[in-house]
Amino acid sequence: MNLPPELQAALLGRRVVFLRGRLDDPTANAVIAQLLLIARTGAGPEAEKAIELYLDSPGGSVGAALGVYDMLRTLNVPVSTICNGRAGGASVLILAGGASGLRYALPNARIHLTDESVDVLATHPKDLASSAAEAARLRARWQDALVGHTAHSAAQIGRDLSQGRWLSAAEARDYGLVDGIIPGPT
Repeated sequence: MNLPPELQAALLGRRVVFLRGRLDDPTANAVIAQLLLIARTGAGPEAEKAIELYLDSPGGSVGAALGVYDMLRTLNVPVSTICNGRAGGASVLILAGGASGLRYALPNARIHLTDESVDVLATHPKDLASSAAEAARLRARWQDALVGHTAHSAAQIGRDLSQGRWLSAAEARDYGLVDGIIPGPT
């Protein structure tokens, strides 16, 4: 996300990261770098405070999503994931992969369970079978991780992804992708 440097610095100082737009390798690398920077900076009680990762992404690369997901799961500090706008396809895994009890959606957020193409390209015709096997492995890992964050079977997740199921914030909570809905001002 292109923000003025002073705003970017202020957000990082407040332990806030944005993932906005299509998820690709450069976007994932930027998010991972920001997460690492925040997790390894600071001392005292502030250093143990959860990082807030705001998502507004239609999805994109399953490989990129798995990279961010792995980082969320291995940091020594909790990461709260918040859907503000939409989370679709591969980015749903990042939303669901936040720290338990710290996964949220804003009231008007939309979550789109949809299949993503797995972008593993063969550079030579003899590599086609190997690339297809790797694509299947990545897709299976993505779906298995979603199963691990919900109370749904692999078959149900697979059906919902293939049907392109849309969920409201409340439906995403009931589905197990988020733990709560951040209420608006009263």
